Amino acid sequence: MKKIIKLTPEQEAMLPIWRNKWIEVGLSTGETDWDTFDRYMPICYKKAKTLYPKNIVRVSSPLVGGLAASISEEIWRSIKNNNRKVAGAVRDAVEGAVGGAVGGAVRGAVRGAVEGVVRGAKLQWHYWLGGQFWVGGYYWWSSPSFVSFFTEVCKLKLPKDISERAKAYQKVCESVNYIWPNSNFIIVCARPKRILRDENGQLHSETGKAIEYPDGWGLYMIHGIRFEQELWEKVVQKRLTSQEALNLKNTEQRQIAIRYVGWDKIIRELGGRIKSKDEYGELVEVEKLLDPQNKPRVFYKAIDPSENAPVYLETWPDVKTPQEAMTRAYRLQMFNLSYKPDSRT
Repeated sequence: MKKIIKLTPEQEAMLPIWRNKWIEVGLSTGETDWDTFDRYMPICYKKAKTLYPKNIVRVSSPLVGGLAASISEEIWRSIKNNNRKVAGAVRDAVEGAVGGAVGGAVRGAVRGAVEGVVRGAKLQWHYWLGGQFWVGGYYWWSSPSFVSFFTEVCKLKLPKDISERAKAYQKVCESVNYIWPNSNFIIVCARPKRILRDENGQLHSETGKAIEYPDGWGLYMIHGIRFEQELWEKVVQKRLTSQEALNLKNTEQRQIAIRYVGWDKIIRELGGRIKSKDEYGELVEVEKLLDPQNKPRVFYKAIDPSENAPVYLETWPDVKTPQEAMTRAYRLQMFNLSYKPDSRT
C-alpha cells in the first residue's frame, strides 16, 4: 500500500486497540530502557546529519534535566562570548542555588554537559523532546502512534530512509522520558516510577505524589490540578477551613478545595440563610462572606442531577428569586424570556 484514502472496517476496528497500546506506552513507569535509547538515538543524529556527542548525561527527573540544560546553555553563551569568568560564575552559582540531593544531581548533570560544551564545537540551543509523553503526538502527524498505525496496521509502504527515521524516533520515545539533545551533549531523563490518575485520566492522588521520578521529585495533583505539598495535605486531609478554601487565589485550586470542604459546610460555617426559594432552587445569602461592596454574597443553590448533589453558583445580590437568578445568568431577559426548563441537566 503506497497511498491510503480511506480506512477499511477492519482498520477502523483497530483504532481503539492502537490508542490503548500507545496510552500504555505513554504512561510507562519503572525501569528505563537505556539500551534501546543508546542503540537508536545515534541513528536519529545520523539521519539529522549531526555528529553524535560523547557526553550522554542520564538524569532521574525532568527538574534536574531542565535545570542542567538551561545552566549549560548559559555557560555556553558565556564561553561563546569569550567570557569564561562569567561561565565559571554561572557554574559556581549552581552550588548555592540548588541544595540537597537534587542539587548534587544538577551539578553532576551540568558537569557532564559542560564537558561537551567546552570542547568548542558548534552548539545549538537544546530543543527538548517529550519522549514517552509525546508518543501520542505533540505534533500528531509525526507521532509514533500515528505513523505506526499506518505502517503496521494499514501496511503503508514508506521510502526506506523515512521508514528508518520513523523507527528510530519511535524506539527512542518508547524507551525514555524527556530528552534535551544538543550537538555537544544529550541530557536524557529516566521514566517516572509511578503515575496515578483519576477516573477521567487526570493526574490525581490523595496518598502522595501523583507522578514521581526515581530521585523523589514529583508533583502533588488533585484531579489534574497541581498543589504544593503543604496545601495538598490540608486539602486531602480535609483540614482546610471554609474561609481558607474561599481565599485561595488560584481559581482552579479554589474549586478543588471547595469540593473537598463541601459547599454545605461552607454555607453553614459562614452564616448562610435561605433568602428565597421556588421550584428551581434556593437563594442563599451568606452573612460572613462579603462582596467588594461589603454586601453579603448571594448564591443560587440547585441540585446537580449528574451527581445528585447540591451546587452553589454565585449570583447578583439584588435578585429576588432563583428563577430570576437563572434568567439573568442566561441573559434571557434580553429576549423578554424567563428561565423555565423542562428539566435541569
